[in-house]
Amino acid sequence: MDCACGHHHAPTADLTGTPVTLTDPPVALHGRLICADMGQLMTALELLPDHVAASRAEPGCLRFDIAQSEDDPMVWTLSEIFVDAAAFAAHQARTAASPWGQRSGAITRDFHRHEATPRIRPATAADAAALAPLLPAGASALPGLVAHVEGLPVAHRSASGVVTVHRALTGRGIEAAMAP
Repeated sequence: MDCACGHHHAPTADLTGTPVTLTDPPVALHGRLICADMGQLMTALELLPDHVAASRAEPGCLRFDIAQSEDDPMVWTLSEIFVDAAAFAAHQARTAASPWGQRSGAITRDFHRHEATPRIRPATAADAAALAPLLPAGASALPGLVAHVEGLPVAHRSASGVVTVHRALTGRGIEAAMAP
């Protein structure tokens, strides 16, 4: 987002809850792609759908969201979260070898990369849809606790104490942090 100071700032992330320290934390990337002309815009429109689908299919990808700005169609905002630095490096390697990576090099990138700390807070109704794929069929995400990375739910502890964690983050310390 551009602000009155003229600088680009990463989207405001949900930083509520108790932080969980992991030795190999998730990596987040926020920022913009900026097309300089119609040729670059056409490249983005042609190649981004396949790039997004391939990125979301990567085993270490937790979030890969990109959208054209409503204010300027030449600008695309993005928010990505990967399970760790190795997953992000694998994403970068796959991207470099892809048609998107090979043909979009002239498009300006304005990104901010940082380690993302998982946090634990009470689950809310807004978490239910994102938690559904993590839970056994018929299980409810509420009430209980949720572990999230910048608002993206990645684990749930039910009121009975059962902890379910995103498959890519299992065994990394979130389970222990959520234990009753």
